[in-house]
Parts: sequence; structure tokens; C-alpha cells
Amino acid sequence: MADFDRRKNYRLRAVFDQAYTRVEHCFAEGSPRGLPVEWVVFRAAREAFPQLTPLDLFQFSLASARVYRARHPQGCMAC
Repeated sequence: MADFDRRKNYRLRAVFDQAYTRVEHCFAEGSPRGLPVEWVVFRAAREAFPQLTPLDLFQFSLASARVYRARHPQGCMAC
């Protein structure tokens, strides 16, 4: 079952790396006024990639938080 891939949103997968590069700094800097960092990531990605649906953006914000935590195990201000 190791070959099974749950990720079926190919439109989001196609832009994930580029989008993550644009929003990675949001996790390091934290969010303004106590807002959830995922909200800031959602807004930044929506502005940069208007072709993504709200569901795509929601999935991206959660997935990018997981990627950031995996790449920065020492922690972050907003995670």
C-alpha cells in the first residue's frame, strides 16, 4: 500500500512549490493582530493565484503549515 497517493488535487500540486515559496515567510514572521497564520497564507495565496478555488486555498494553507513544520522542526512563531 506504499504506492497509494492520497493527493489527487493536481491543479494545486502543480503550483504548490511556487506558492509555498511566496508564503513561507508568513510562518516565520507570524501573523498580525493575533490572526491565525493560515488565514494570512490563504489571503496571500488567493492574491497570487486567483485561479485556485477557496477549497484549494484552504488545503494549501493547511498543507503549507505541515510542510513548514517539517522543514523547521525547531519551531516557528505561528505554528
